[in-house]
Amino acid sequence: MTAASTDTSRLYPLPLALATYLGWSGYRKGSLSRTGALTASAVGYATMANPFPGYGVLLITFYLAGSRATKYKSAIKASLETHASSREQSKASNSLSSRARDTSSGNRSATQVLCNSLISALAALAYRVSNANNALADPLSSRAGSAGISNRFLTLIVLGHFAACLGDTLSSELGILSQSAPRLVTQPWRVVPKGTNGGVSAWGTLVAGIGGAGIGAILCASLSFFSRPLQAPVTTTLVALGTAAGLMGSLIDSVLGAVLQQTLYDPNTGKVLVGSTAPGSAAKWTKITGYNVLDNNAVNFVASSATAFLTAWVGSRLL
Repeated sequence: MTAASTDTSRLYPLPLALATYLGWSGYRKGSLSRTGALTASAVGYATMANPFPGYGVLLITFYLAGSRATKYKSAIKASLETHASSREQSKASNSLSSRARDTSSGNRSATQVLCNSLISALAALAYRVSNANNALADPLSSRAGSAGISNRFLTLIVLGHFAACLGDTLSSELGILSQSAPRLVTQPWRVVPKGTNGGVSAWGTLVAGIGGAGIGAILCASLSFFSRPLQAPVTTTLVALGTAAGLMGSLIDSVLGAVLQQTLYDPNTGKVLVGSTAPGSAAKWTKITGYNVLDNNAVNFVASSATAFLTAWVGSRLL
């Protein structure tokens, strides 16, 4: 291979094209705003432009599964909850109406994209730097690379991060559709309306674990395909770590939401509102839980980051 071809391969043109397409596709389908699409493309490239393609596979898995879950029965979910930013989102949707974009799958902003992808992107970048001259490096190697961190620790950060993000997304987007009323995670004896921050149900907890397990299984498949076949104990451990991360991410998110996010309820419409009421609102909102300290983005970032590093710390001692 010539020096020119080597330099070109290190630019990862295929991941660049794929990341650009995913950002454009998300914008066209309404799951990403304009800034969200640009940010998703940049973060996607940072994650996928890597000697280990498995990180990109996990990113795509989270993006596709999360978008599908958000869009699933969106009309029913819209009848149960609203957000303090709904007015701004409505304006954005109206300004784009001529393009006939369907925003029922989220229309995520740049901030939302970063809060659900920044940690894994940084870990992927660190892996790329550590293995810049070793395309055949073992993603589960315990030896510290040039970045001062082992490949195993970085891979486990990515696992924990995406497992937490997908677990929380499925818990929120599918858990709200549970047939049973949720209970407040900090006061399990208290039943709360669907959509309440900190409200948990058996169904929501189950899908959070399934989401995390799915990320663990996808990582195992990626390692076996792109690196080396895994022994059964390693596979079992990675799937178990993914399952635990999915549950942990959802739990941390729920606890933070119950305490540091204000949830209001309108008995006339049966809707809950996350955040503060809009100026001049005619609805008679009643506070259910929490203080208006953090928004969803901040809660997601804290929960996924904490879970990612905890997963890496525990996993490094189990593998």
